[in-house]
Amino acid sequence: MPVSSLAPRRSPPAHFHQWRWAGGGFALALLVGVACGWGLQAAGDWHQGLLWERALLSALPRDFPPLVDAAFLVLPWLATNITLMPFVFGAALWLARVGRRDLAVHLTVVQLGSWALNMVLKELFDRERPALWEKRGQYALASYPSGHAIATVAVLLTVAFLLYRERGWRWPIVVVALLGVVSLYSRLYLGVHWPGDVLAGVLVGAVWFYATVRAYTAPRPTAAAPAEVAHPAAARGA
Repeated sequence: MPVSSLAPRRSPPAHFHQWRWAGGGFALALLVGVACGWGLQAAGDWHQGLLWERALLSALPRDFPPLVDAAFLVLPWLATNITLMPFVFGAALWLARVGRRDLAVHLTVVQLGSWALNMVLKELFDRERPALWEKRGQYALASYPSGHAIATVAVLLTVAFLLYRERGWRWPIVVVALLGVVSLYSRLYLGVHWPGDVLAGVLVGAVWFYATVRAYTAPRPTAAAPAEVAHPAAARGA
């Protein structure tokens, strides 16, 4: 009896998988940022701050010792695209030279996406920054969304994730978590962001982080399908 040959199913190229997740993830992160912006705009005069935002900012403790106040001014510089881009691109070049092009591409894409999402959303919404008290520290352009929030969740968390995956180090996750809390709180404490800006930035960064991890984390190998399967009649001895 003839044997039926089944051609093995071809998996899509790795690059297709990567750019599908990266491109789709960027579009989804941008959509989340737009949806959050529209939602905040619909809730009231967001240029003057929504009621819950003004109430939250007014309730924040502001009487900190000089050393803590200095930390709130300095530490956010470690979680902004302006500072991160040179370090990330330098690390990516080094990784490419030592043969880890996969990590280099992952870091480069997540950093470029973090910067682009922040810039596009700021241009789209152009929200005024709070004027409840004197603004301090590093800030530029529009208030919405918080670029620090996007970069902390997307870029710094990616660095911590890769160090854990490649080296088994857990401490970078703890460091990024602590830095994130201080940095994001400082954006409110220093009077340069509304709470909605920070929340939206966290959501946008989380979507972008997840998408790029899915894009550049190699899937586990699966068992190959058999190239030939005997005809049922042949198996019965016909």
